[in-house]
Amino acid sequence: MDALKDSDLLHWKHSLSELIDISIAQKTAIWRLYGRSAVALCHLAELHAEQGCFAAASEVLKHLKERFPPNSQHAQLWMLCDQKIQFDRAMHDGKYHLADSLVTGITALNSIEGVYRKAVVLQAQNQMSEAHKLLQKLLIHCQKIRNTEMVISVLLSVAELYWQSSSPTIALPVLLQALALSKEYRLQYLASETVLNLAFAQLILGIPEQALSLLHMAIEPILADGAVLDKGRAMFLVAKCQVASAASYDPLKKAEAVEAAIENLNEAKNYFAKVDCKERIRDVVYFQARLYHTLGRTQERNRCAMLFRQLHQELPSHGVPLINHL
Repeated sequence: MDALKDSDLLHWKHSLSELIDISIAQKTAIWRLYGRSAVALCHLAELHAEQGCFAAASEVLKHLKERFPPNSQHAQLWMLCDQKIQFDRAMHDGKYHLADSLVTGITALNSIEGVYRKAVVLQAQNQMSEAHKLLQKLLIHCQKIRNTEMVISVLLSVAELYWQSSSPTIALPVLLQALALSKEYRLQYLASETVLNLAFAQLILGIPEQALSLLHMAIEPILADGAVLDKGRAMFLVAKCQVASAASYDPLKKAEAVEAAIENLNEAKNYFAKVDCKERIRDVVYFQARLYHTLGRTQERNRCAMLFRQLHQELPSHGVPLINHL
């Protein structure tokens, strides 16, 4: 698995998409050989969903339903996988009530996953104190049973709560704890995700140059084999840091930095579009409209502003400032 991870980085650097596909197949084969075939197929469905290939994920799930009927031994694995994919799609689309309705089914299949997903919905609905209470209880429980991956996921959510509540300094020790655990247990992807969050905390604290240098440590593994949503988040964060770093530049250099940021925002928007994440597309076009305005490019600004208005009317708004949302 370590060797495949390293080769994924090389494939991404050289845009070798066919070899990335082969790598996914090899990982699935390893799961098939050393684990259970239902786990391997669920993993394959989740990988396709993460890359925005929802039709392919549905085909894998259809095969799972035929191979492992609802009353069979491993049926709960694909049922949970199916519910999680539906939940993520609802969250991406800003349909929080639909996501909330799926929590009951997820909880019945896996109580820990259900509690975590409930906290995610509450957080998205700006119910911060309720989300925080749930996450703290879940953290204590997962630490007791040594569910390290969920402990790290909960720590990342808690850190996000802190900066959404304008307390980024409190988030830092939480993120450092998550990073230490990720490295101790060789959870490379969660480590990259944590570094991404640390960079965001630095941006909020007003040190975007340090945030950019930190991003270079995390962005390669994410762009190589991360979920499409996380690739978009990473590129969006790079753009925010570029703009914040350029505040003290001379006019010509500042304009160049803004142009570079707009290009990265286009890339982020393309990633978000792959997974139908309208909420984040709305955030990107809002930011782009402001940047085009600073460059005096009225036509592009108006196009982005119109798209923002359209999405803003479609989606729920809970008043979380853009700067406090990774």
